[in-house]
Amino acid sequence: MALAVIDIGAFDAKTHFSELLRKVQEGTTVRISKNGKQVAVLQGEKKIQNTAAMEAHRRIMRISSELSFKMEKKGIAPLTASDIKEMRDYGRKY
Repeated sequence: MALAVIDIGAFDAKTHFSELLRKVQEGTTVRISKNGKQVAVLQGEKKIQNTAAMEAHRRIMRISSELSFKMEKKGIAPLTASDIKEMRDYGRKY
């Protein structure tokens, strides 16, 4: 299923705001421009949450990759899941 994107000028967006909100609820993304430059994006709350989660995942994967590369370069064994949990829990009071 292709994600729909609508490009619209600010004046038309103001005029058709209710209709645009209905389309956003249906999953459409609306990009609003003023004087030919994009100034805003309307998108549903779930899409915003998904986008934020995907960005966080990309950052974690990038950092993980960089850390693995540095550890491999220094001849240090890779971290295991239990190592990570141990570091997370270090100093915690249960």
